[in-house]
Amino acid sequence: MLKNWCIYILLVIAGIAFFLVYQMWLAWYCLLLLLFLPLISLVLLLVNGKNAITVDVPKNVKLHDKAEIGFKVDGKDRMPLSICRIYFTVRDVMGDESRDIKLESHQGGALALPVETAHCGAIVFDAKKIRLYDLFKLFYINKRIQIHEEVLVRPVPEMPKAIPHMNGFKAKMLRKSSSTYSEIYDVRDYVEGDPIKNIHWKLSAKKDKTLIKEPQEECYGHARVYLSLLDDRKEIDQKLGELVFTSSYFLDKDIMHRIRVLPPKRREVSFDIQSQRDLDTAIVRILHMTLPKEGDQDE
Repeated sequence: MLKNWCIYILLVIAGIAFFLVYQMWLAWYCLLLLLFLPLISLVLLLVNGKNAITVDVPKNVKLHDKAEIGFKVDGKDRMPLSICRIYFTVRDVMGDESRDIKLESHQGGALALPVETAHCGAIVFDAKKIRLYDLFKLFYINKRIQIHEEVLVRPVPEMPKAIPHMNGFKAKMLRKSSSTYSEIYDVRDYVEGDPIKNIHWKLSAKKDKTLIKEPQEECYGHARVYLSLLDDRKEIDQKLGELVFTSSYFLDKDIMHRIRVLPPKRREVSFDIQSQRDLDTAIVRILHMTLPKEGDQDE
């Protein structure tokens, strides 16, 4: 701003010299214009300072998509007759990194902040101050704002190199059945209170002790999908894409499954997936996890 004021003062001195030399109506108008220019610019700045600023944030984007946070001034995408500067802190949750950036529109141009979508993860944008300048940057006013927005960069489904046969994901097991007509049953020693009709008479006579038939039924345990958290963002992007593809594939086959996330030096986190909603919830949780640093994995 000091530089702009110096330029303005030099222009006023030049205008006065031009008026004193020529003393014509054109020189008079040029001098008046120079003298009133800061006042006009200040009035326009104060008018613009009353405008409300809204933020348009894409909540969900795909990996490598083009996305940006847009700003609107009372429904318009441009700040008329002023220059706007917003100070942001951008935090990458998975990478555990943050940086400060300055976003500025020139000559009433549109305000848009590009979103980094090179890697999957949750990106948090915080802004608390906006500064408005007049067109000549002679004056400015500060406005307090509260912008706390988050953009999720979601993985793109990617087919893994090999999809095992579906039978390999159906973990068969037996559990106690409430039906007395089950063809599968276990045999155990008789306990007082057990129904007499469940006594295995033939085997009891053979073993010379009272044995009971306990009905069993087949059930399926959880198929498991593993994700190891690494510091390699490119590899994590690929693994997340394969996870989304595999999990969606299981859901299409009506196979409930479990996603197990294995962070180094910490307890694993698991998600039971029975619907697309469960999968979406799990992906959101994973995108908010902090990846380990290289030294954390070596220790």
